[in-house]
Amino acid sequence: MRYISPPFRRRSLHGLIVLGAAAVGLSAPIAGAHAQVTTSRNALDALGAPRRPAMLPDGGSMSASPTGTTTSSTAGNGNPAAGDIPGSHAPATAIASPAAIASLPPVAARPPDNPVLRPPELHVPLHPFPMPPEVKADPQARGRAERITGGTRLHFAPQSAEMNSRMIAALQTFATVMQKLPDQHISIAAYGEGRADDPSTPRRIALSRGLAARSVLLHAGIAPTRIYVRAVGLPDENAHGAGTDCIDVTRSGVVASNTTGSPSR
Repeated sequence: MRYISPPFRRRSLHGLIVLGAAAVGLSAPIAGAHAQVTTSRNALDALGAPRRPAMLPDGGSMSASPTGTTTSSTAGNGNPAAGDIPGSHAPATAIASPAAIASLPPVAARPPDNPVLRPPELHVPLHPFPMPPEVKADPQARGRAERITGGTRLHFAPQSAEMNSRMIAALQTFATVMQKLPDQHISIAAYGEGRADDPSTPRRIALSRGLAARSVLLHAGIAPTRIYVRAVGLPDENAHGAGTDCIDVTRSGVVASNTTGSPSR
């Protein structure tokens, strides 16, 4: 058996004791991680009310955050507070100085007035409606006028659109009546003679007769937007007794009668 001296055995025993103590120290935090902490409410009440933040010499204030750190804020001297520093999570306590309060804009006593919207000024050139030439009475014109339901019917000579004084006077009397009825319009149904295989010729004659009657009404004071001329041409089933040399001048909403009326004076 090998002999071990007593001093060497004492040193070995001391090293084992140090290693055991180190092992116990490393295992202590792991065992303490599952410990339960109990807080006494009486101990919290014994601490008293929280202390007011201390004022700094430059006019700021100092307060303690819940994490145990101390924060400070400025009082209008231009230095940022701790809570205003980017990346800082400490609460900021700012105290406004009288000079900063005096520099604030005044508060309005009443709301501002509503804006006044003005319509745009548009200068639209007006183009008055050109008046057609005035129809002159032809003493040699062979024609007549008769009253029908809601207007008058004019008879013309074959292939002619000339009117005598009696025909023009009948249209002027009808215009006087229509001036008292501003909500109604005037319908002129014009007819013309011709052949059935040539409808354009009777329509041209009918149009010239209708435009002549329209000119008399315009010069009598009727607005052009109230007169509608319809060149029918050859009479159809809707002519209501009108012949190939007639025009019917009636007001709106009235259908010309198919019976011959009394001649106009």
